[in-house]
Amino acid sequence: MSSVADSTTLVHAPAAVLAAARATDDGYVRRDRFIPVSRKALMQSLAAPDLWPGFRSAEVRSCFRYLSHWRHLAYADLGQELTETYLPFNPDRDIAETAIPPGIAGDEHKQAFIVAVRQMLEHANYDEIPRPSLQAVLDEDTPYGLDLDVNLAEYEDIAVFVRGEATAELQPDFLNKLRGKKAVTVDVFQRVFVLLKLKPVELRVKEIMVAERVTEPKARKMVAQLRKMLPPDVDDQHIYLKMFKEMLRPDLEIIFPNTRIKLGSRDKMTIGASAGGGIGMGVVSAVTKVVAATLSPVGAALAILSLAGAASQQVAQVVHKRARYMLKVTRNLYFQNISNNQGALALLTERAEEEDIKEELLLYTLLAKTSVHRHELSEAKAAIEQYLADEFKVDVAFDTEDALSRLLASGVVVEHSDGVLVAMSPATAAKHIDGMWDGYLDKISEREEQLQVAAR
Repeated sequence: MSSVADSTTLVHAPAAVLAAARATDDGYVRRDRFIPVSRKALMQSLAAPDLWPGFRSAEVRSCFRYLSHWRHLAYADLGQELTETYLPFNPDRDIAETAIPPGIAGDEHKQAFIVAVRQMLEHANYDEIPRPSLQAVLDEDTPYGLDLDVNLAEYEDIAVFVRGEATAELQPDFLNKLRGKKAVTVDVFQRVFVLLKLKPVELRVKEIMVAERVTEPKARKMVAQLRKMLPPDVDDQHIYLKMFKEMLRPDLEIIFPNTRIKLGSRDKMTIGASAGGGIGMGVVSAVTKVVAATLSPVGAALAILSLAGAASQQVAQVVHKRARYMLKVTRNLYFQNISNNQGALALLTERAEEEDIKEELLLYTLLAKTSVHRHELSEAKAAIEQYLADEFKVDVAFDTEDALSRLLASGVVVEHSDGVLVAMSPATAAKHIDGMWDGYLDKISEREEQLQVAAR
């Protein structure tokens, strides 16, 4: 049996490079499972004739197409099932209430939907930010003064998944440049997926009564105050799905509907000092004018107006500052939001399908050209990662076990009793999948006939 690391059928992987690739999995660097290569580009590269000596290129390409279409069929069914399950929780649905199957709006179905979405995110190679870590991320200061606050206790269900990490350099604006501010580097999530469901009002009222030790009427007022910033059509009956692109790590707060905008500590000090100075000077001026106006009612009135004007000017500055922050948030959401609710669900399903196909093509190509024992999967993983690095200049943490489980389930790869993994030849695999397709269509016809008989 040939060693995967020594095989030249897929990659040339020096031992030192493979060791370095595995070393990054120990926690120092979180490597992304997402494969930032299009399916078409990957298929063209993997089907290159020089990678398949002794095989016909047409057979290899046909095998790849059959594998892709079979996975597409599976995801078409998954996507349709997810869409149906989402119906009672979809805030944008255009289906009549009476058309929703009875009994699927309960907590059991809600949890089943959330589990299915999480599984889809895993297949799409997203990574979750756990809730404790999420709170820590939300508490981080923004590098340009935008300070936001999110109360996560308002949510019954919450999940934030990210995919693809990069860095960006933020340049200071003109005034901050004059003050000597330098550019700062921040982390950027290429894709962010958010699932949110608010807690029922009654549950939140009970929680606040216990936590704050207040009466029910007081707790209801507090809940109303916490949720007054939400749009009127946002409620606790629906599940909200959002997808964003190129989101700065410090800006994750802006994707939550109950975000409270506040001024940073530095801004508060600046505005406070300015306001205090302005009002103080106004008071001095006003007192002087009042003394001088003891013999003139008109002078007294002017003094009072002067004092009011000084105070209102400082308030206007604060309002203007908050308006500028609101504009920044609005612009970020407008240009970075990709899709919402059912659209986000459809896009997620498409991305999961794409990632599964790319993983299967990579692993199948390796297994079709060299024998691999199950205990050599770590070497297979390293070889595929090195191929992606050499061919496309991308660093990927390839999910070998996930891809193998699907290839085994389809029968394209077989595991022998001694643990050796063997893949069908391209021509045989294409015929095998063609037979699976026929069997699938036969089952559909049988189900339709059964439904027709039952309807009679």
